[in-house]
Amino acid sequence: MASRNGSVGFSIGEVSQSIGLAPQTLRLWERERLVQPGRTDRGYRVYTEPDVDRLREVKQLRKVEGLNFAAIRKQIGTMRESQPANGAARGTVTPGEQLRRLRLKAHRTLKEVSEATGLSISFISALERGGSGASIASLRLLAGAYGVSMRELFGADLEQSTPLVRAADRPVMQWENGVRFEEMASGEKVMDPSYIKVPPGGGSEGFYSHNGEEFIYVISGTLHVELRDQKTYSLSPGDTLYFPSTTPHRWWADEPVEAIYVNTPPTF
Repeated sequence: MASRNGSVGFSIGEVSQSIGLAPQTLRLWERERLVQPGRTDRGYRVYTEPDVDRLREVKQLRKVEGLNFAAIRKQIGTMRESQPANGAARGTVTPGEQLRRLRLKAHRTLKEVSEATGLSISFISALERGGSGASIASLRLLAGAYGVSMRELFGADLEQSTPLVRAADRPVMQWENGVRFEEMASGEKVMDPSYIKVPPGGGSEGFYSHNGEEFIYVISGTLHVELRDQKTYSLSPGDTLYFPSTTPHRWWADEPVEAIYVNTPPTF
């Protein structure tokens, strides 16, 4: 069966069998604006693969996490809200959508992720809806819960690999507090070197830990690094710090800081 854009589509019966939902449930969810299948010339519903993926997501939120229709609409939006505007690419994924996709891919409920990370259900849900407040520490906890790196959390291209990375071509990860990580190496690697810029008052905003080791070299400014239950170090230009990543750590700056930050194995 062909969908409204000419690609292969699925009938309501096929979708019902595929995801284990009664046809009347699919019709109800359509009335609730949770899905909007196309129609054939005779008026039969035609579901695309993205429609089916969306229905599986709605089923997860409805059956497993117990959200009502209003909460689901807040979580993933209505189909009208989901349509690209002003020619925006349909495949574009927002940070909130990426977080939700990774959670569903890991087969984790909001409650399970909350218990694994110590973050509240409401906070995780708000991030998935595009809310602000995601710190490096909180995103690092979520990445660990989903078994991915920070690059994957940001939806970065993991396949690109080149021995030379020019300054103007560094992939960038930037947080709402202004902290900026610029990747200095691409592709599969043992070390993960980054050029970081930390604005006054910026930092990790909390402790985090993970497997591996870390090395910091400060270029300008003073970077404060606290290793929990050990000591707080203030690194000036030219200073270096090397420590196991399993030690809970946090860092911040009172003035603009530029530094080289290396993780091994790659976690950012």
